[in-house]
Amino acid sequence: MNDIITLLHNKKQAIITELKLGNTINQHLITQLDKAISWLSTIEKYQLDHAKLYDIHSLPDTSHGMSFFHLMIDCESSDPADWVEYTPENKAIEICIGDLVIVKK
Repeated sequence: MNDIITLLHNKKQAIITELKLGNTINQHLITQLDKAISWLSTIEKYQLDHAKLYDIHSLPDTSHGMSFFHLMIDCESSDPADWVEYTPENKAIEICIGDLVIVKK
């Protein structure tokens, strides 16, 4: 993935060089390249595999006003009283309507 990221960085630099010379024909590609580089860097950081190996869920409107979803550790119990909220670095993850959840198949 790093080779593709480097290729995109190089393409962006070439477009910037063109812009400095007055050629603006590819200027619109800079934002798209930045977006692609950002996403590919995230994929590389988390070592994500092919997209087909993941399910992506958009959290639905709960019809309960501004509600948050909580990520819970069930502690091998079906009783919610035994569950513990997952709080990395002692901070709750505030997941709400429209947020995406990526689950490895």
